[in-house]
Amino acid sequence: MKDIPPTVLAPESAADRRRRWLEQLQEENVALNRQEYEGGRIILASTPQTVNIQIHAPCNAGCVFCSQGDGFELFRLDDWLARFDSAMAPVLQRAATLAFSGSGEVLGLSETPALLRYLNARFPHVEKRITTNASYLTHEKCELILSSASRYTLQLSLHAPDRSTHELMTRYWSFEKIMENIRHFMQMRRGTDPVRVHFMFVMTTLNAEKLPEFVRLAKEMGADKVLATYFCISEAAQKYLSLYFKPDLADRAIDEARRVAQEVGMEISLPQKFGEGPAPARTLVRCSEPWHQVLVDPEGRIMPCDLVGSFKESLVNKSFAEIWNGPAYRAIRRSVRIGGGCLGSCQRHNAMSVNDWEAHVDHRHKCDGQIVQEHHRALRKP
Repeated sequence: MKDIPPTVLAPESAADRRRRWLEQLQEENVALNRQEYEGGRIILASTPQTVNIQIHAPCNAGCVFCSQGDGFELFRLDDWLARFDSAMAPVLQRAATLAFSGSGEVLGLSETPALLRYLNARFPHVEKRITTNASYLTHEKCELILSSASRYTLQLSLHAPDRSTHELMTRYWSFEKIMENIRHFMQMRRGTDPVRVHFMFVMTTLNAEKLPEFVRLAKEMGADKVLATYFCISEAAQKYLSLYFKPDLADRAIDEARRVAQEVGMEISLPQKFGEGPAPARTLVRCSEPWHQVLVDPEGRIMPCDLVGSFKESLVNKSFAEIWNGPAYRAIRRSVRIGGGCLGSCQRHNAMSVNDWEAHVDHRHKCDGQIVQEHHRALRKP
């Protein structure tokens, strides 16, 4: 019998060595961060597992549930790199997830291709979570997301299973084009393990009854998961979109969506039903977000989460380390560690807060100009 030649392994490239080094940094930091959270540490040696970067971009929709307002400066990659790259790059390298949100359509920026190339080159090992309405999901952007061996999760902001409901929710009249873009992406995605797709559904009084049908659509389109959340009021004119005023409608939709998800085999994340005691796994727990994540807006302002309210810390006048272990962060960690602060009205970590009005209202600070703009919008005729 002939000898079987030994397997010849290709030499490891510089890019492979760098990625392996980055993955080791990430793994060590995430493990330490979990350990420090479980131990209730107030001053941390680790950096956050999740970094949310707000990117303000042009918006081609007028979603009835929008919380972002207008008048923001558009994101510029060169400005971000010049102002914050040196401060944030070491943090991003060690993170498990880099999430992009903000006002407008992120993929609609003219420099989105440059942004994706930057992310692929610098942080291929980090899950990059991009929320998009899929209207700008062009072939070029699909290729940059799919062909790089970089990790991505696309969160598709759809909120409806049909044209009429989509137009009602988003005031954007291109449902067929969006579905075409998603089908094209899904076809290109076949065989690319690092990329996941989530279908997002913000539940309001206008669309809640469509949630079960939306679950079926997600399955048919090849999504990996459905994310359903309650609408949170950010302007007075949006008040009666909240299911706080129609809890029976919300509960029926959640029950039926859960049944359909089990029937078709779709992973789904659903909010807590109204008036229902929390399941054992969803009882009040200590919030992890002051340990696990950070939000960074285009001006360098830092927040632990989007529900904490006013939090006046900025990379403009402090280093990240000074903020991350500074007085404000230490105070909020102490508070939520004992069940205080914003935890009482947080739906993410306190299941029973669903019955509390405060849990359905956005408490983020607003400048006077934004309040005036919202007032004028509320006075406009339909």
